[in-house]
Amino acid sequence: MMAERVQAIAARTKSLGTIPLEFIRSEHERPGTTTFHGSVLEIPVVDFADLDRDRVVRAVVKSSQEWGIFHLVNHGIPVEVMKELQRVGKEFFELPQEEKEAYAMKLETETLEGYGTKLPELEGKKAWMDFFRHNLWPQSRVNHNIWPKKPPSYRFDFSWTL
Repeated sequence: MMAERVQAIAARTKSLGTIPLEFIRSEHERPGTTTFHGSVLEIPVVDFADLDRDRVVRAVVKSSQEWGIFHLVNHGIPVEVMKELQRVGKEFFELPQEEKEAYAMKLETETLEGYGTKLPELEGKKAWMDFFRHNLWPQSRVNHNIWPKKPPSYRFDFSWTL
C-alpha cells in the first residue's frame, strides 16, 4: 500500500485549516530559534582542495562514522548550479500530483530510484517527506528514463562534474 503523499496531506490540512494531530510535535520537540540548545558543535569540514587524497578519504570516513555528516568545501560545484538544482527540484515538487506519480518508485523492481514518500515517525509523530532519487554518477548507472520531463531544465547535463 502506497503512503499518502505530502501534497495530499498539505491540501487536506489547508482545506481543514488545521494540521492533523499525528504531525503535531509536543512542546519539548518544537524548535525555537535552533533545534540545538547547548554548546556550539563544530560539524567536520572536508576540503576537496586538499591534495593529500588519503587525508581526504580518512576525513570522509571518520566524519561519516563519528558524525554521520560533514561539510564539503572546495568541491568545484558552482553556486549557480546548486541554485538551479534547488529551483528545478522545487518546480518538480510543485507539479500536480498525477504528473509526479508518473515517476513513482516501482516497488516490484530493485531500484531505489524515482518519486516516493516516507513518513518516518519520531516519538509517535509523523514527519513530512516526499523525495525523488536518481543516480548522477557514475555515468554507467545514470538512467535518464527515470528523470522527470517536467520541468524541462531538470534534465540539465551534469557531466561537467566528471
